[in-house]
Amino acid sequence: MTTAASFAQRIAMLANADAELAARLRQAGLARSPYEFRVRQVGGATAALAASGAALAAVNVKPLLALAGALGMAAAACGASEYRVRSSTALRRTRITEELPIVAEQIGMLLASGMSLTSALDAVARRGHGICAEGLERVGARVAGGAAVEMALAEWADEAGSAEIRRFVGVLTLHEDATDVAALVSDEARSARMEAHRCLIAHIERRSEQVWIPVTVAALVPGCILLAIPFSDALSGYAAL
Repeated sequence: MTTAASFAQRIAMLANADAELAARLRQAGLARSPYEFRVRQVGGATAALAASGAALAAVNVKPLLALAGALGMAAAACGASEYRVRSSTALRRTRITEELPIVAEQIGMLLASGMSLTSALDAVARRGHGICAEGLERVGARVAGGAAVEMALAEWADEAGSAEIRRFVGVLTLHEDATDVAALVSDEARSARMEAHRCLIAHIERRSEQVWIPVTVAALVPGCILLAIPFSDALSGYAAL
């Protein structure tokens, strides 16, 4: 019984890992299943292991060092695939932060003109060309297939993995309860625009730091060398005494 329970627990852990990987791939915008991703990851690691092992053996490296180097290259290949997923996810979230204020403003204006929520979402999806427009197209397809608009919006928020979209979807789902949902959407659009502005300021500050750090190092290194020369001569004279 203990063995069966342990086996079932491992199966559940693998299923949860696949579900988590599937969510990460959707958030990164990669049209791959977890199985395809793992196959490519293992294939890249195997190729890196074989190539690095052959190269290290060709230069007469000791077997243990060659094995360690080959394993390190295989681990680097696995890490590179994970890094691509994380970087793609971060890039898409940045683009969502930039696009969402415009999309929210358009939806708010259409709702204020008397258009229904479903019609407003479809209109913005047809006019847009970004990540948010693609998400709204999937929402429209789910609604056309018979799903409730609230459920379709919730699925879009889960796929995007963005806190801004979750807040925006939370406002849109109030269209049946709130009397003036257009005003709420406009407020959320202003909030999203402020968040996008804050992220832009933070990005500019990081870029300026990346510029000034090498400039500062380049300015300090020659001075340190000039100071080290007389200090080294003084130590040499002291040692000669």
